[in-house]
Amino acid sequence: MNINTSIAIQAVLLVLALAVLVLRTWAHYLLKQNLLNLSDIFAWLGWVFSLGWFICSTLALQILIDNPAVGAELVVNSVEYLKTVLVAEYFFDTGIYFPKISIVLFYWTLIPRVLETLRRALLGISIYLGCALLASVLTNTLICLPFSDNWSIENQLKSAWNSYPSFCIQWALNFSTDLLIFIYPFFLLKHLKLRKEQKIGLIGIFSLGTITLIVSLSRFIAYNVTDFELEDEAGNTLSLAEMSTAVIVVCLPGLRTFIVRSKKSTNRSSSHQLSGYGNHTRIGVGQTSKTGTHKGQAPPSSYAKWGVRDDEIELVTHIRVSHELANPDACSASEQSATSRNLGL
Repeated sequence: MNINTSIAIQAVLLVLALAVLVLRTWAHYLLKQNLLNLSDIFAWLGWVFSLGWFICSTLALQILIDNPAVGAELVVNSVEYLKTVLVAEYFFDTGIYFPKISIVLFYWTLIPRVLETLRRALLGISIYLGCALLASVLTNTLICLPFSDNWSIENQLKSAWNSYPSFCIQWALNFSTDLLIFIYPFFLLKHLKLRKEQKIGLIGIFSLGTITLIVSLSRFIAYNVTDFELEDEAGNTLSLAEMSTAVIVVCLPGLRTFIVRSKKSTNRSSSHQLSGYGNHTRIGVGQTSKTGTHKGQAPPSSYAKWGVRDDEIELVTHIRVSHELANPDACSASEQSATSRNLGL
């Protein structure tokens, strides 16, 4: 792969990720939600760091035109190049975590407090994700001491950019967090009562995480089969492919809004019919239980981002709801309101 081809492919990937981000923001507007919540901000940060990587990659590849890598170990006799790739290293190893943080923040809005086990597991994932991000930054900072050796022509093989142990540590942290975030939402399915086609759709959405895992694994294999001597043109392209794919995968579920919106008027007429699985109590904002009298329209919930309407989804929490119906005084109005918001019903 030549330098111009590498830069062109990276530019296309970056623009594609930006387009998906803009569409996600537009979907929020259609759902009458805030254009940017905290989850969206981290998704955008992921793209901004991808842009930073692209700029550094382009500059580094341009430097290689006049200062090509030489020798069996592919050393580059340019301090400017070594400083540029060091900055790129931080952009990648930090920016790759922002889409993960985005999806974890979304999970926090998705999982209600009544599902304590799932929320405890999510807390563990959140802590591990934060520790992995910190470990990533520290690895880049401390793997080469003194730090100035990162741009030393004589000692460049010790730099964070050229360190194989650093590469393995970074990849292990990155891949393990991706794997945890990919597996986690499948444990939510047993708590949801959906039509068969909706459940299949959610499984498909949750499975989008395999794309990021495949791209990450491909990059790891590519570097290892070349004995960590993969040319920058190919390596940089694979790295940006992983960053942009992570951003795209985080945003794709929200784009289902454009698919299901055309069916909204048709489904609305049957939205309050009872499911064949049984008669379950539904609680919503401005809407009481079966025994109540006031009904109103609930605001868009977190599930709307997955293309599932509020009145088409419910969490199986029979024990909790039955207890509240049998002991209406035991649950305050504020607690019921909080539960409703968490359920997104």
